[in-house]
Amino acid sequence: MLSEPSGLQARDLSRSFAGRAVLRGLNLDVRAGCLTVLEGANGAGKTTLLRIFATIVLPDEGDARVDGFDVMRHGARVRERIGVAFVNERSLFWRLSGEENLRLFARARGVPRQASRRHVDELLEELDLTEIAPRRVVDLSAGQRQRLIIARAGLGNPTALLIDEPLRGLDDAGIAMINGFLRRRAQGGAAVLIATPKADELGAEADVMLRLRDGAVAPWHETDESGA
Repeated sequence: MLSEPSGLQARDLSRSFAGRAVLRGLNLDVRAGCLTVLEGANGAGKTTLLRIFATIVLPDEGDARVDGFDVMRHGARVRERIGVAFVNERSLFWRLSGEENLRLFARARGVPRQASRRHVDELLEELDLTEIAPRRVVDLSAGQRQRLIIARAGLGNPTALLIDEPLRGLDDAGIAMINGFLRRRAQGGAAVLIATPKADELGAEADVMLRLRDGAVAPWHETDESGA
């Protein structure tokens, strides 16, 4: 049984692809109000873990929950609570403007129309997207699209954020902006789980730093500097 009623919890989580074990009996707790950075090499299983919490991939064995709701039995309740951003994910309508995308996804999340206008405007301002919001996504730079995907993850004020490599391709200003955005979400009570192959630019913001290695999670202090 899982004892924590809020945040993200995994117990004895395993997942294989084509006979290759990616996650092996993984255990993890990300508390509400905590920003947790999970570092691991490419192919270590970070994205698989996030996709399990997002109900996109189901585990072979074990238990994963968001705010106490099981990802396999209560998928709809889980999806109501999470915001997700995956690296290189084509999760935006590229022929629509940035603003149109956010308004569309806000309505899909059930944000009332009147409230969604203010909500979207606040997200655009927070991530310095107001000026470029009328432009089509296809015309935006990679960094601007990355910030827009992060903004989309914040729609509806989710209680858990699952963020995959949020700083890829960003300049120093973009890194600071997204770091601040994620820190404020944690301070507001969300459980924030960030997966990255390199934690250098995120470590200062983290409440907890972990490494994913050999299919399992280990505290940062139990691994050496190289993660080898």
